Amino acid sequence: MKFHFWAVIPLCSTLIWAAPQRTPIPCEVLVPLVDSQQSVITATATDGKSYPVFRVAAESKLVNGVRSELETSYAQEVLKLDRYARNLLIAKRETTVAPLDEALIAPMYLLMSTEEGGFARFGFWLEDANGKRTLVRAGYVDLVVSENSVDTGDFEEIFSHELGHLILKAMTGGVPCGPSRKMHQSMTVTDYQTAFDEGYAEHFQPLARDATNNTYLRKLTSGMGTTDFETLWLSAADGQLRTDGAKRNLFIHRKPLPTIALDANPDLYRLFIEGETSTTFLPTELKNGQEMMASEGVIATLFYRMVNDKKLGMSYREPAFYQAFLREPVEAPQQAVTPYENVNLKLFAAMSKLRGSTMVRPPVIDLIDEYARLFPNEAKRVYELFIDTTWAATASQEVAMALRRAAIAGHRGDVTLFRQDRPFPLLDALIADVAGGKRTLDANLGSELWVANTGFKIASPVWDTKRTQPLTLNLNTANVAELMTIPGLDLPMARRIIAYRDAHGFFRSIDELNETGVPGSVIGALREMRKAMEQIGCRDRQ
Repeated sequence: MKFHFWAVIPLCSTLIWAAPQRTPIPCEVLVPLVDSQQSVITATATDGKSYPVFRVAAESKLVNGVRSELETSYAQEVLKLDRYARNLLIAKRETTVAPLDEALIAPMYLLMSTEEGGFARFGFWLEDANGKRTLVRAGYVDLVVSENSVDTGDFEEIFSHELGHLILKAMTGGVPCGPSRKMHQSMTVTDYQTAFDEGYAEHFQPLARDATNNTYLRKLTSGMGTTDFETLWLSAADGQLRTDGAKRNLFIHRKPLPTIALDANPDLYRLFIEGETSTTFLPTELKNGQEMMASEGVIATLFYRMVNDKKLGMSYREPAFYQAFLREPVEAPQQAVTPYENVNLKLFAAMSKLRGSTMVRPPVIDLIDEYARLFPNEAKRVYELFIDTTWAATASQEVAMALRRAAIAGHRGDVTLFRQDRPFPLLDALIADVAGGKRTLDANLGSELWVANTGFKIASPVWDTKRTQPLTLNLNTANVAELMTIPGLDLPMARRIIAYRDAHGFFRSIDELNETGVPGSVIGALREMRKAMEQIGCRDRQ
């Protein structure tokens, strides 16, 4: 019996800080120009668009502390990755007649924002001491910064996350909008596009905690710096899941049905919200392939495992490969970039191949396939990481079901049943088939079946009281609580739908729901919801 393990190297000592000493990558710190009402001033450019107006931040204890963090914490490593990514794009432009994009050569900027939250944004006016304004068409991280956020390590973690969005946008040309109207969270299933964008940015957060020297953040990561009550708040629970949950691959599992579903006449919106915000996962219940690909937590785990993988990290390319990233000749790649950076540079090369893609298929699968095509000697390992992490759910219904049965047997210590299916030889054979081109990573995904339940409005974010968005559902990822929002579907019927879907992997069409006993009237209503979905389309995440 062969078991699969992941080789994870301690980042703080081996991967990140083992690089040769280099001049720190700069990041300009800005503040917004505000009016008497404390609203950010904007000005219109020649393209007719309105951009906010910023100034360089004046010297202060906080600003100096922020600059120090940007130069010495894990944030500096992400700034290096951003520079490598932009260098690759510059090198590609130099082989064409296309003009050089101003954003590629501009420094990275941090806006010490007045708007709560963290955002990756693009374009602003920079006003100098004389009041002259220059339009800067470049990316920047928009983030509320305080002495507390610096002291607790929250700044370095969230800055790295938001900069990750900018890196992904630069490399891919931007991830298209997705059909989900739900608030994205680590524990939520949304859509392929949102999960890819957020999952990539999210994977920088456990990396930041691995590498941090911040005392509070290290205590928080070890569990010694929190009380039971500190994680009661939704964002705190989500933050812990983004780090600990991603490392433990929690997000491939489903969550339990809230007990309110058992009420005679449950409040359906409360049921929906409790399902969305729950942080509990069932170790023997697995998401299907589409659910996993629409989970930013699963995507974050995939990236975290890839960049930490010893085999991928130590597999260096020919010296010429690194010249585009470093903008100088490279004779000894092992001395020029760390194993961690090495994996990232290869990922950037694969990401650049996604430019112009509609990303209808899960983008992370397209990325893995591009990586395997560019670096064929690493194909088996990168496919192994993906299939192991997702428990084969996207590639093989047979193997996924065998692993699920093994999980159930293993959870209760039933060694006879655990050995019965022999899932691990099946897993090895599947990996070999995918690496050899005999099967594809998405062989067990099927098509998405999105419908718009316009009669059931939700709020985004979940804590808002204004419910203005229709609940959009993919019938191949919707959970019991979401299915119960559809008129005519009660708890027993919703459970039958999930059970049928689990057994067959996915629904091929709306008509296939007839096999679960769904009445014809509900099937007809779902067809109309399908038409409504086509009309409202996707939702811009900005």
